[in-house]
Amino acid sequence: MTRLLKIGLPAVALALAVGSGVWYGNLNDDGKPPASLCGTKVSPILSERLLQPGGKVTERNRVDRRKPQPSSWCQVLVDGESALAMRFAWHPDAVDPYEVAQSGDSVSNMAAPARLEGDYRAAVGNNGAIFTVQCRTDIGSYFTLTLLLQNSNPVDRAHRKDIEKFMRAYFPATLKTLGCA
Repeated sequence: MTRLLKIGLPAVALALAVGSGVWYGNLNDDGKPPASLCGTKVSPILSERLLQPGGKVTERNRVDRRKPQPSSWCQVLVDGESALAMRFAWHPDAVDPYEVAQSGDSVSNMAAPARLEGDYRAAVGNNGAIFTVQCRTDIGSYFTLTLLLQNSNPVDRAHRKDIEKFMRAYFPATLKTLGCA
């Protein structure tokens, strides 16, 4: 009976957590930025500028790459406080990230958006970014990734370049995990 409680109950709890599509995981124990966020490998050098230095990084990840949903969120926390939110979205039609960022009903709530030149349609703001590309799946022909820097001052431009550098690396790496690259 004791062996069942020691092994069986944790296994059941893990199965329920995985089955529900939510992963609450500790990404680091050493105070350094993790080597991956929300299922995508990324240089800790890029992520550390967006995360509180030295904090314990965890995430709540509802993104299932094998069975994509129209919209799924991954939240990155530092010491239990929300630091980043990423929205993974699949949709049938192309979108203009700049127009989405400027709309009043946008999920981005992005401050001072500007178009970005590059390989993808993209916009970056003081507190976030939106990147999109054609990526065919069962539920949509386009994939859009929105990054929101939580608890930041939307008027402050201090993180804008860091957000852009992060997304220019993170977005193509994410596309590879989705089979779009």
